[in-house]
Amino acid sequence: MSRIIGLVDCDSFFASCEKVFRPDWANRPLVVLSNNDGCVVARSPEAKALGIPMGEPYFKIKSFANSRGVVVRSGNYELYGDMSRRVIQTLSQWTPSVDVYSIDEAFLDLTGRFVDSKGNFRGIEDDPMDGKSLGDIPRQTREELEKLAAEITRIVEKWTGIPVSMGLGPTRTLAKAASRIAKDSAAATGKKYALLFSRRERAQALANLPIEKVWGIGRRLSKTLALGKIETALDFARLDPRRVREDFSIVQEKTLRELRGELMFDVSTPEPQKSLRVSRSFADPISNLEELEKPVANFAAKVAEKLRARKIVAAGLQVAIATSHFNEKVPRRNVAAAANFSKPTNSTPEILSVALRLLRGLFASGYDYKRAGVTALATTDEEFARSQGYLFEPDPTRPQEIRERDRKLCSAMDKINSGFGRDALFFAAQGAAKPQFANASFVSPCYTTDWNSLPVAR
Repeated sequence: MSRIIGLVDCDSFFASCEKVFRPDWANRPLVVLSNNDGCVVARSPEAKALGIPMGEPYFKIKSFANSRGVVVRSGNYELYGDMSRRVIQTLSQWTPSVDVYSIDEAFLDLTGRFVDSKGNFRGIEDDPMDGKSLGDIPRQTREELEKLAAEITRIVEKWTGIPVSMGLGPTRTLAKAASRIAKDSAAATGKKYALLFSRRERAQALANLPIEKVWGIGRRLSKTLALGKIETALDFARLDPRRVREDFSIVQEKTLRELRGELMFDVSTPEPQKSLRVSRSFADPISNLEELEKPVANFAAKVAEKLRARKIVAAGLQVAIATSHFNEKVPRRNVAAAANFSKPTNSTPEILSVALRLLRGLFASGYDYKRAGVTALATTDEEFARSQGYLFEPDPTRPQEIRERDRKLCSAMDKINSGFGRDALFFAAQGAAKPQFANASFVSPCYTTDWNSLPVAR
């Protein structure tokens, strides 16, 4: 039986987050800048209409932006992360099978909403789907699905303020293609969703989809395919799957089969996260080890907090420090080091200890460090680690009573910081005065995560 897979994609997500709490910016062009206010990383539809390119350095568009009334914002990833969480929480009311693909995209498996007690699509007896293709659905199911898609896109925007587009198909790859169609055709159709189930609609859509826009293909592979006159998704779907596997890889073969309607990437079993990184550039270079320890300690604490929030543990940790990439007048240094934990962990004290030990081994005087980062390596689900016995094996380097103490301490800190604001409690190694990171001259308040930044009605 076919599956019903949806992809919900937030429209111009970073720009949309910035506009939620500023209705006076609703129709104004807006751009979001990268760390250190360097380049354009997000654009509202109005900014795209002005022709502002993605990735363009801010200094090149500054005069143009000022003359056209463009709102310029520094990246506020704390705000974007929390708004993403709200969107995902809203989506979970329609299905428990929500796979967060990125900060602004999530796959949904909606099949269970449209089958009867026997596991068949409702209405299939009245609609035998004569001449049906692989991945097709009955007419009644399709009508119900269109109503649900309209409801999802409407309610997500109403409840969160974030406009979304939705693509639906029998596979992830087709759902992704459908979401692109929904975005491109919304102005003409008035609908924020598109479906790709029947053979005819799939063929028409894939014939108009450039091969480089297919999920999983990419620019480099598309150039190779173009040499063989494979220029559209439909051209690719018509290739011999076995030949594609031999010439490229099993991933490309699966992509081809998904374009044909065969489910190869299962939405109900999301791939586990493999690593987690926190890094920032500093407002001013740091040449002193004691001063460098504070931001690294903050990054390590943030990594541990994120691991616990996602219920995963890390088997190792990497610390990296670097001087400026752009200042050629000073000595350059870009180094990293990693270490394994004796047992997978998400404990802040343990992660802090290892991070600072690695930093002290990396540090060399005579350099102005401009950036640092901490990465949790080989992350795995906490429950899986427990089932494998990783969390119960004896560890002579860190007794079980110490681990249990750390667990309770971290749990208490998470609850307190959740209720009273970020860093209401913190470790001494993080420093009382928070590090000054790279320039963010246009940063918006953290409206949803900081009590002091709550919007004020006037």
